[in-house]
Amino acid sequence: MAPHFVVSTTLALTVLTGCPGDDTGGSDEAEESGTQADEAEESDTGEPPDPNLIAITGGSFEMGCPAGAEACDADNPLRTVTVSDFAIERTEVTMTAYTECVDAGGCSATTNTDTSCTFGSPVLLEHPINCVSWQQAADYCAWKGRRLPTEAEWEYAARGAEGRTFPWGETPASCTLAHMFMMMGDGGDYGCLTGITANVGTYPMGETPETLADMAGNVDEWVADWYAADYYTTGPSADPQGPDTGTQRVHRGGDFLDASPNNLRSFERWRSNPDNDGPSRGFRCAADG
Repeated sequence: MAPHFVVSTTLALTVLTGCPGDDTGGSDEAEESGTQADEAEESDTGEPPDPNLIAITGGSFEMGCPAGAEACDADNPLRTVTVSDFAIERTEVTMTAYTECVDAGGCSATTNTDTSCTFGSPVLLEHPINCVSWQQAADYCAWKGRRLPTEAEWEYAARGAEGRTFPWGETPASCTLAHMFMMMGDGGDYGCLTGITANVGTYPMGETPETLADMAGNVDEWVADWYAADYYTTGPSADPQGPDTGTQRVHRGGDFLDASPNNLRSFERWRSNPDNDGPSRGFRCAADG
């Protein structure tokens, strides 16, 4: 995987590839038999369905780095995994939605003061909440009566049963499809030259066939799993939940700081200390099917 870059628009940038996805810093920085999307059915409480919660029909898929792909890491060899029906939110959790949880007492306010953090901004209302730790993400989902997706669920939702390289297909990531670092001459800037995150759902051409938005780019998304380098070879093949314990949590999807299209591939794995609350950290929630 290629690393994030700290680059100004006046400096030259060399895009590196093939580095391990060990992101341990502090504040950083369908085919018919596959997935099918529907709004989640009416809840048992009689409340109307949430249009942002997309039902995914379970199935089997090839999880991990495909044979022949460049810059594969040793911790994600290809394996066949089966997931049960589940639902996942169409968009990353927004700053507005997270603020509602804070105001209700269900979540804690973010404390990172980096200028790229969205919490408390009067104008970044529909940007994804970022600068959140793993626990803050889990707390929000619990407040919603949901949970973080497992790593397997996240990848299945992003790739589909057909095993797309990117959420939208095989075309390499660019600012037409995802919110990422954009080159401009000898330099460039984060977030497709904006220097910051974007409103969720800004890139409709980058959505999955099931209409999931920003599964590549904008913010990395915390998932439920602890990280273990050998889990793909030692874990179960049916509904894997991740290791029982660990020191790092997995996050997926790439973010607005990423310059290499490889980093936005749907099978790429990243891991961080769960307290890492940098500007690239966000999330979306899931629910049982």
